[in-house]
Amino acid sequence: MELIPAIAQTLTETRPDTCSDSATLQTDPTPTTTVTDADSTKQDQTHLPRDPIEEQPQTSDGDDSAAKPRIGQDSISLVHSELKSDSTPSSPQLASPSLTGRGNNLDQNVILGIAVVDFNHLVGPQVEYAHPAALLQDEDLVKSLPFLALPDGSHLSDEDFCYFHLVCPRLAESTIFGISCNRQIASDALVKKGAEVTRSTVQKAVVVLAKEPVFGPIKEKLGIVTRAFFAQGDLADVKILLDFHSTLEAGLESGGLGEDREAVMYMGTSLRELIFKWRHKTLMLVKLLLLQRRIMFFGYPVERLCTYQYSLVSMIPGLLLNLQDAGSPVLDKQSSKRAKAESLRTSDRKSLMKFLGMPLHLFGEDSFFQPYCPLQQIDMLKSRSWLVGTSNSIFKQQRDCKIDVVVDLEHSTLDFQDPRLHQVVGLTAADRKWMEEITHVVTETWNPSDPTRPTSMGYHGSDDFLRTKFEDYISAMLSSVKYTDFVAKAEPETALVGVPDVASNHNFGSEFIQAFKQTQAFHLWNSTTDPMLFDIVDHRHPCDGKTSAIEDVGLRLSAGLHDLRLEENLAPTREAIGSALQAGGANIYRLASNFRNDLARLRAIHAGGGPSSISGASSAEATSPVVDSLPLPRNPGSITGEAIDADGTRTSSSGATLTTPTISVNALASSPAVTAASQAASQAGTQVRAALGTFGSFLASKQKAWSYSLKSNSSSSPISSPSSPTTMVAPSSSKRGTSPPSKEEDYDPESDHYVSVDTDGYLRR
Repeated sequence: MELIPAIAQTLTETRPDTCSDSATLQTDPTPTTTVTDADSTKQDQTHLPRDPIEEQPQTSDGDDSAAKPRIGQDSISLVHSELKSDSTPSSPQLASPSLTGRGNNLDQNVILGIAVVDFNHLVGPQVEYAHPAALLQDEDLVKSLPFLALPDGSHLSDEDFCYFHLVCPRLAESTIFGISCNRQIASDALVKKGAEVTRSTVQKAVVVLAKEPVFGPIKEKLGIVTRAFFAQGDLADVKILLDFHSTLEAGLESGGLGEDREAVMYMGTSLRELIFKWRHKTLMLVKLLLLQRRIMFFGYPVERLCTYQYSLVSMIPGLLLNLQDAGSPVLDKQSSKRAKAESLRTSDRKSLMKFLGMPLHLFGEDSFFQPYCPLQQIDMLKSRSWLVGTSNSIFKQQRDCKIDVVVDLEHSTLDFQDPRLHQVVGLTAADRKWMEEITHVVTETWNPSDPTRPTSMGYHGSDDFLRTKFEDYISAMLSSVKYTDFVAKAEPETALVGVPDVASNHNFGSEFIQAFKQTQAFHLWNSTTDPMLFDIVDHRHPCDGKTSAIEDVGLRLSAGLHDLRLEENLAPTREAIGSALQAGGANIYRLASNFRNDLARLRAIHAGGGPSSISGASSAEATSPVVDSLPLPRNPGSITGEAIDADGTRTSSSGATLTTPTISVNALASSPAVTAASQAASQAGTQVRAALGTFGSFLASKQKAWSYSLKSNSSSSPISSPSSPTTMVAPSSSKRGTSPPSKEEDYDPESDHYVSVDTDGYLRR
């Protein structure tokens, strides 16, 4: 229970020091007022699993068993006392605030409420508790929230987080952003078990609902509170959740949400981790997102799945702060609010971004963004464009989804369903050079113990640095589109003198620019931006003029080797071969040692007893055929005076015939040492063959990708023809009088002719 005091310290740090001041309480965006009406209190308490105050154990002086506290009760009480210090008391006697009639500051609140989702083994996931209680009255919320808060495969881990989007018109006009922390606990560890507990584990999720994606500031506190909620052993006691809810709004305000909203939104994303994993493919993902294609992230755990998607979205300038229409394909309220900027202050970044038409409206009509998409929302994938994440492989098998690309987190691959799309978002030489510089910065400052921060702990290599780089790239790309349109429409006599070559804008990719011009996001952006935008922002690629053919070949090879992931893919093969060689070497050494001992023993027998010592062998060895017997070895260099006849008969110096002592091969093969060695050698051979088979399968899977890459490269870049064509000369039959063949055996001395052999096998003169 050492976790509980840390919870109180973490939660109280998010509240201002003057929270106990009455004036501060009046301006608190989420004040809680004491209700004196008993009926109102009773009505709000009907949605609670149990009244934590009224059901306190009533103990007497003589009842020691009743006075025994629950597991962790002292620590949990400490959390409550810390949460309620310097703040308005929040207990079940306080009325749950209504979502429609609780004061004028309600619409300004970011936090909508909290909920507990339970996995019932009879009916499936369901909303067990919600605060405020009015959340339970919304049918859309009760229907969708359980499957979003408890994702598929959540039982595989002790703790996991999930980000998701909801659309509940009666609760909010725009998208509702939710984050859940799901955990499981053994039933035996519960102090009190309800009738619904029928299995060995209990799984629940604590959910926070908000009007904006403030996942970063909430995630750590939500994890701590969820662990404390499970540690108390009584999942019906939700008092700690009520205290947590009362601190959320104040914590966001003190965290700088009102002053620097953009910085708070970016908390929880990690561009460094995304670039470190995907390298050059990161820019391909950005291009796919700009083209409004159907992108599906697939993998596990769900927290990493959602974090990668939000990190990708945060690369588009200002998009993370404008996801109000991202929750459903039917939402499209932001497009009507777009207007052309009438003024510009180049020293003000926000004014400059507005003048550039940022953010791009990528999630509008008939498009949506769902960090985790359950099977219950699979029909939404029939939309024109989307960005979703899932941990269920059923999605990849559905043809109705019309997936454009599957981003496989486990294998770090982009599986394009249409090879043409792969070519459209392919990187140019300037793109590869630019991504190589960014990747180099990330790898040089990579800290495995803290991937989110560079080793220098400075700006260079940080997420803000990387986000600025992608902002410059996208701004230059948009400016190049305006520039090419201006040059194409300008009349020759009115064109400016010294206009740079328009072909330099092809560094972004001609096919990609043409595909981008066909998107709805481009049409809306083009109609609300100034046609002379390129006068403010440079339209050239960040690496324009910095590339060379030789360097580009090196970058291609480097990217290809990284895509092979040799270190990761060959690790099992290397381990299998190493273990097989180690086991085989040990067995061979054991076999050689045993065989040497057997030879020494046989030599000793032969030297001491001679043939008579072998005559007492078993009948099985005596009757064994000669072909299965081996002569015993003799000491090298010994002189015995024996003679050996042509038939192999040995005769002594006295003329007596000698019999060579033999040892049965069958007896040697039945030796335990030989049997164990043969089994070990067989097992080692099997492991080596399996390892080599795995490596062969890996190379075969890459052969198709290599072939396609070579074809696309040969078709995209012209290859200069050789100076002289290669001519294939078919060999003709040799005749006399012509130049002789190079081989002397082709000459027939009997006929005095040169002969040659045709393909049919006949000799020709």
